[in-house]
Amino acid sequence: MKKTIMGLALLVAAGSFSSCNNFLEEGPELKQSNELTLGKYAGLNDAGSALYAMFQSYSWYGAQFILQSELRAGNAKNPLTLEGSGRYRQDAQWNYTANNTSSLWSYAYYTISWANNVINNLEGKETKEVTAQDLNNLKAEALFVRALCHFDLVITYAQPYTYKPESLGVPVVLVTQNGQPARNTVKEVYDQVVADLTEAEGLISDNFTRAGISDPAAMVSKSAIQALLSRVYLYMGEWQKCADYATKVINSGKYKLLDADAYLSMWSASVTPANGEFIFEVFGSNKNSYWDGSGWEHLPYLTGVGNEGSQDICATQDLVDLYEDSDVRSKFFTKVNTDNIITKYYGKEGGVPRQVNIPILRLAEMYLNRAEAIYNGASISGVTAMGDLQAIAEKRGATVPAQFDIFTERRKELMFEGHIVYDYARCKKNLTRTDFDGTINKDVPFPDNKWAMPIPKRELDANPNMVQNEGF
Repeated sequence: MKKTIMGLALLVAAGSFSSCNNFLEEGPELKQSNELTLGKYAGLNDAGSALYAMFQSYSWYGAQFILQSELRAGNAKNPLTLEGSGRYRQDAQWNYTANNTSSLWSYAYYTISWANNVINNLEGKETKEVTAQDLNNLKAEALFVRALCHFDLVITYAQPYTYKPESLGVPVVLVTQNGQPARNTVKEVYDQVVADLTEAEGLISDNFTRAGISDPAAMVSKSAIQALLSRVYLYMGEWQKCADYATKVINSGKYKLLDADAYLSMWSASVTPANGEFIFEVFGSNKNSYWDGSGWEHLPYLTGVGNEGSQDICATQDLVDLYEDSDVRSKFFTKVNTDNIITKYYGKEGGVPRQVNIPILRLAEMYLNRAEAIYNGASISGVTAMGDLQAIAEKRGATVPAQFDIFTERRKELMFEGHIVYDYARCKKNLTRTDFDGTINKDVPFPDNKWAMPIPKRELDANPNMVQNEGF
């Protein structure tokens, strides 16, 4: 990884601290040395605010990470009657090589390197003005970010934990230095993710909110840590732990499932409403250094319509057909000719149309996680799996079938949030697609080497200890 991630240190991070202007009302002065940044709490705290910047990149939650999932797993396709710009044409066909794979690798490891520099330089920074709890909160933020990065990497470039936990995962990187690390096993990656999150949960204040931010949901909180733990345990098949952590978030009283009108408006809100559904999000801003300068590479433009959209990606007809007319989620689609354009990420009210807040963790997911866990043997007093599904359906104006079908309910609620291809993988479920216009890989069985995307060639060239995934 020498060329890709290692040795970047906070010199790189300091250069991107301007990214935190989208969170802070007043951005810090950022041109400073690594030693100054790492040597004092103020510099480390500024570095902590910059940890979130790359999440908005179009290679991550800003577009690609989400859209590749939806295209691969049958929620999305390329329009037939709209010209588009020619992007995202290989994804639905799983047509990947080491030269043409997910761009997540470098972005996630850059962010890990920044998180490591915060985590490993907090010792001795306590002063009269800086309390031990201040340091604990900052460390918890960095641990959460590092955990999320490793998690997104391992579910993208490795086979699922529920299939082969001892198979090759991704390198676990805990210190930023020049090096050429080998791949850890999937289990080792998950173990580190859980360790980071449980440590973070124990360190962070119950009501921690980073000072000076404009949108609290864009920063780590104890609930965000617990919500990510619920997701990680879901992917591990650790049903009771998954249900327990989902319940902590649900019972916190900080979030609620919204009625139809409020649910629709939250997707275009400039700032996420308090006591709503977003637990942790990407705060969309054209001030972020990882905004592409125009928004043309981001979700609103790629999925939009008219002058503010390129119509590169539309919804499949079988996804649209899942929704009843009374279901508020059916309003996230609009028909243009025969194509179903997605309006879930239409853009913020009163802002640049291509800016949008993107949920990473949301309350409805916690209900879905808990329902699946209870169905698989977990127990939460007074809660049933069908009851959790019904709680969501009632708010959406939908009917839950009598037969429990968590996969379909997740597909309906979490569509175009990047979950579906990973749900197929962790459930070891064969992919069978209906509305498909490609020429190869219409259906993808499980198991298959394709469920782990190829490691980028740049990494293979730079690191002799790196092993490519089977079949690539």
